Amino acid sequence: MSTLELKSVSKSFGSVPVVRDVNLAVKDREFVVLVGPSGCGKSTLLRMIAGLEEITEGEVLIDGEVVNDVSADARGLAMVFQSYALYPHMTVADNMGFALKLAGVDKATRAAKVLEAAKILQLEHLLERRPKELSGGQRQRVAIGRAIVRNPKIFLFDEPLSNLDAALRVQMRIELARLHRSLDATMIYVTHDQIEAMTMADRIVVMRDGIVEQAGAPLELYERPVNTFVAGFIGSPKMNLIGATVQAIEGNRALLAMPGGSRLSVEAEMPLSVGRKVTVGIRPEALHFVDEGEFAGAINVIERLGSETLCYVDIGADDLVTVEVAHDAEVAINDRRLLGVDNNRLHLFDDKGLALVRR
Repeated sequence: MSTLELKSVSKSFGSVPVVRDVNLAVKDREFVVLVGPSGCGKSTLLRMIAGLEEITEGEVLIDGEVVNDVSADARGLAMVFQSYALYPHMTVADNMGFALKLAGVDKATRAAKVLEAAKILQLEHLLERRPKELSGGQRQRVAIGRAIVRNPKIFLFDEPLSNLDAALRVQMRIELARLHRSLDATMIYVTHDQIEAMTMADRIVVMRDGIVEQAGAPLELYERPVNTFVAGFIGSPKMNLIGATVQAIEGNRALLAMPGGSRLSVEAEMPLSVGRKVTVGIRPEALHFVDEGEFAGAINVIERLGSETLCYVDIGADDLVTVEVAHDAEVAINDRRLLGVDNNRLHLFDDKGLALVRR
């Protein structure tokens, strides 16, 4: 397979920038996921890699060679789109082998490549069917098979699972992860679903407003977010972000005035001043109902999810605080409970949203 490098890549539509100064190196056989909210520029960036979108500034390199002026069909990449884009009058086999036919590959070689891809995707028994006779998941596998037969340098995926129902998305996530291992391929995958990113990626690239906010391994982003955006975007349920004010400084610790009149002592890795506004970040699993705790609040909503229970607690902050408890925890709406904090998993962000404590 191949490597990819983006050097100061930018894209503007007229005077409107949509991708800004992106630098990224994708290693050989790496599975990289671009994730972010709608409109963050991730699909546009993928299309620039594919050669389907013109680059305003910067360079795209494949295997060390600049490909800015190389056409999409000559870059040796294969792209799987959100829509399956299958020809309805063709069989599965014909759909998968159509690009090879256009390239002048002989019939026997085409058939062998299609069969090989079909075995990888467990489609051998469907080769003579037409798209209307397939489920959504089967159609998506055909679209992936169409990419596999081309033996591309890099696979590009643009939100390929967004049209599937929840159960099929889970199944296809597993299949794509397994496919990556079996093909030993370089893959770049775009999604707005952070669960897809966390479960499949070797490395996640979080984007917002055309900028890369943070790139790293899934657990690195989960445990050491660089700012409140990444902290709130990565993780399900998301991290609790609670506004606070520095009330006193004691050595390298700060005493914070929290909503509802409570106080919290935290370690700060940079100087803080009394009166400064900060944001406290706490994952739901780092909060616990206790007999003596840091906060107090009333349970407003309870979600029992089978293996766990989520309680949404009003402590007087702008948003309800999410607490993850055991699936059989004895809790009830309007219960007023004390909350304890696992201080080893507490995050602190400054008034600009940048991390102060990164464990």
